[in-house]
Amino acid sequence: MTSIAELYRLQEVDLELQSARDDLTDVQSRLGEPEELIEARRAAEECQEALRVAERDFKDREAEADEQGRKIEAPSQRMYEGKVTNPKELEDLQQEVESLTRRRGALDDEALAAMERLDEAERALAEAQRHLEELTGTTGAEQDELRARQSTLEGEIASLEGQRAELAAGGDEALLDRYDELRAGRQGQAVAKVQGGSCQGCRILLPVNLIQRARAGDEVVQCNNCERILYVT
Repeated sequence: MTSIAELYRLQEVDLELQSARDDLTDVQSRLGEPEELIEARRAAEECQEALRVAERDFKDREAEADEQGRKIEAPSQRMYEGKVTNPKELEDLQQEVESLTRRRGALDDEALAAMERLDEAERALAEAQRHLEELTGTTGAEQDELRARQSTLEGEIASLEGQRAELAAGGDEALLDRYDELRAGRQGQAVAKVQGGSCQGCRILLPVNLIQRARAGDEVVQCNNCERILYVT
């Protein structure tokens, strides 16, 4: 590196490189499943499990009601066949049938309630799956865009790193060290153009003799306010 102009060009490359790296970091942080999609999948799985529970409960209640119906058949048949003539025995049979029938009614009500819970579980699962599918589609497109952007940025970074290596090759090590030190403390801008008699780094008006020295190019001249290296075009 033989001139401040080349140092300024190095700075432009470094600024582009830092911007590309920042963009790449942002893209990489957004790659992968977002929390919203993970939560939607978890919700769908919970709804699926709730549906399985509701299905088992309904089948159990329905089976209990059917079994109770079968229990009613034997005493009902005996009672209506007319073979039981003993009043006390007949009364006992009637009471047994009534008791079994009341229990059957209660079990039917429980089965109906279980069926309603099953219907609700099916609706909840359908809604959860719809939401999951919607998010999956949207996220898939976004992830494709992010991967494409990642590839582009990686290419840009590789190119800029090559440009930087060429610009820095064979440069004045002391000047490059000063440049790097200034960049670290001044938001990446170690070199400032002089325009309209002012330092474009801090916008302060510069002494004429300082500008003349910087224009001559015989030495490295720094702004007397922000200490950036002055570059006069």
